[in-house]
Formats: sequence, C-alpha cells, structure tokens
Amino acid sequence: IATLGLLQSSAPVVIGAMLVSPLLGPIMGIGFGLAVIDPGLIKRSLVTLLVGVLIAIAVASLIIWLSPIKDVTPEIRARTQPTLIDLGVAVIGGIAGVYAILRTLSGVMVGVAIATALVPPLSTVAFGLTTGRYDFAMGAGLLFITNTIAIAMAATAVARLNRFGPSLTAQHTMMQVAGIVAALSVLVVPLGISFNNIAREVRARHAVQAELGD
Repeated sequence: IATLGLLQSSAPVVIGAMLVSPLLGPIMGIGFGLAVIDPGLIKRSLVTLLVGVLIAIAVASLIIWLSPIKDVTPEIRARTQPTLIDLGVAVIGGIAGVYAILRTLSGVMVGVAIATALVPPLSTVAFGLTTGRYDFAMGAGLLFITNTIAIAMAATAVARLNRFGPSLTAQHTMMQVAGIVAALSVLVVPLGISFNNIAREVRARHAVQAELGD
C-alpha cells in the first residue's frame, strides 16, 4: 500500500498504509522490554522488527522494479530529509502510543501510527536502492531509524514512570536513563545537520526570490 501510494504521489493511500502500521507493535515491545529489562522480550521484538523491515523492503523493491513509473514524486521526496522536527514528533508520538496501550485507547494509536510513519520510509529506501538514488535510501533510512529509536525510548521512559519493572534498582534506572539520552543524542547530530541544510536552502531561495523581485 505504501509503495503504490508513493509511486502515484497519493497522500490518502500513504496514510492508509500508515494506519496498517505492522511494525509499531515490535517497536513498542522493545521499549517495554528495555523498561523491565526482559532479554527474551527484547530479542523477540528485535527479530520480529528485523524480519518485518526486510520483508517490507523486499516487497517494495519488487513492486518498484515491476512498475514502469519510477518518477521521484513529492511523497517520496518528503521522506528523504528528516530533521530534528521529525525526532520531536516521534518522541511525542511514542509517549502517546504507550499511554494509549496502558489505557487501551485504540483511537490514540491510530493517530500515533499516522504521526510516526514506519513503512513509507522503508518503501522510500527500496525506491532509492532500486533506482540507484542512494541519497534517497540513506535519508529515508535515517527517518525510519529516528522514528524507531524515538518511539522505543519514549516507550521505555513512560513505562518506567508507570512503575513497570518494580524490582529494578536505582542503578538500573540510571543505566536506562543514560541509554535513552545516548540513543537520542546520536540522532541529534545527523538530524541537526539536515535541519541546518534545509534552513540554508530556504534562506537562499528567499534571497533569490527577493533579487528576482527587485
């Protein structure tokens, strides 16, 4: 669904793919596994996530390879330059997602799935790999990794605040806090660079338009 929506630049179809959201479950599983330090849950969730990612990229690559249309659409391009704003959206979305799970609010999960898209970036990765646009693949891959890590870390933090893992010591909590900060800090650098590049492009565009206007 995501790949077809991207190829025809149909926002409603891409949103429909977001609603299916098959990868949100294992990412939440990773977050809760880290919260209670359950190696079994973390391992199962990681395996499920990895298999899902590989299947998504493989299916999308096949569809793109078979498709006679391989134009770069606005929907594809929109997923190739993630910034710090995407990180903020993913963190807030992850917090809302855990809250929805704890309170069994299915309607909130729908919003989380749309806000923190997971499969459309993977379809964009497949597009980049299939068409030789490796810059697109890298940008979309960074967006997927950003959403994945931010959602998982947010899930860990909210789960701990809701007293998951009551047998954990203060040392365990400090290790979890340090891990969350480190994971998000690693993302800040490339996302900050991308954000700065986009801001510079916008300023340059405005300057050119002002000159042309004069």
